[in-house]
Amino acid sequence: MTRSRTSHSVFLASLLTLYRPGVDAQVTTIAEHHAHLQSSTAARLLNEGANPDSDETHNDEKEEPHTASDLIAELDAAGIQRSVAISDAYRLGSPFTHVPRETAAVDAENDWTRQQVLLYPRRVIGFCSVNPLRPYALDAIKHCASIGLRDGLKLHLANAQFHFDDPTQIRKLIDVFVVANRLRMPILIHVRPDAKWDAKSSVRIFVEKVLPSAPSIPVQVAHLGGWGGYDRATDDALSTFADACAVHAGRCRHLYFDIAAVVLRPSDAKAPPGTDLRSLWDEQKDFSDGPVRLAANLRRIGLSRILFATDWPVVTATEYVRTLRTNLQLTPSEVDQIFKNCSLLFEIGPGFH
Repeated sequence: MTRSRTSHSVFLASLLTLYRPGVDAQVTTIAEHHAHLQSSTAARLLNEGANPDSDETHNDEKEEPHTASDLIAELDAAGIQRSVAISDAYRLGSPFTHVPRETAAVDAENDWTRQQVLLYPRRVIGFCSVNPLRPYALDAIKHCASIGLRDGLKLHLANAQFHFDDPTQIRKLIDVFVVANRLRMPILIHVRPDAKWDAKSSVRIFVEKVLPSAPSIPVQVAHLGGWGGYDRATDDALSTFADACAVHAGRCRHLYFDIAAVVLRPSDAKAPPGTDLRSLWDEQKDFSDGPVRLAANLRRIGLSRILFATDWPVVTATEYVRTLRTNLQLTPSEVDQIFKNCSLLFEIGPGFH
């Protein structure tokens, strides 16, 4: 399905006038910028191929399928109009799991995601995904473009076991950015690669060496530069982004940051051990300055760059709206600003290609 810039702009303008009554939000959350789809085949492959000896930081939870209809039900419950729908194909190419015929499995998962998106063309936009370090990465991205799954590209550096001190891996990531830029596919990137990383150095490398390779497309940094929660490493990353963008404003012109799973609830301290939320809480629990520093950095980055996102199904939209209203140390009008933001990928729409 295609939509002209004019009709898409009218659609977006209509969204911006909507309000939903109730205690959760005074302003409608226009878009969910970070939600995952996963086929039953991928869930089975991930469960069967999980490497119990890997050093993956989180998630002892059993994989389950998550369809577009599941996502639409979640959007409807929260009063949200549109969503990014991310293929989980990148997880099938991770060193943390073993998947037979990996290249074909990755393409098949991206194919399935495309079919899911076609069920709700006015509600969801589909993101291809791939491990950028795999030898088939560029071909997989071109495959996505050929089937129409080209509204965006998800890259996950932790899942890929990426190392910012490896020039060969940096070169591969740059190559992916170049191809995405040529194909006009916006990028959503999970920058944090592991639990113990030099966030300041890594972000500087990303801004100085990688980001300039995609000057014409929106680039969205997941989890404000971390992987959920707000620990010292995430604060270092976001602070360095703020510093770098102050110096290189032009380079950051199309740079966005999503707040997916960043703000946690006190009750997450009692989540079952081994779950994502419990792991994230344990990482940030000794960072008492975190909430204040988070608010300060959001203002430094500029609230217009901060996008509402949840990392669904890890967090649901309905509960996360309430969490941000309750626990994010911004004024109500500042939180409203985040709820109203839409990145360029929604504003541009399919006509971008």
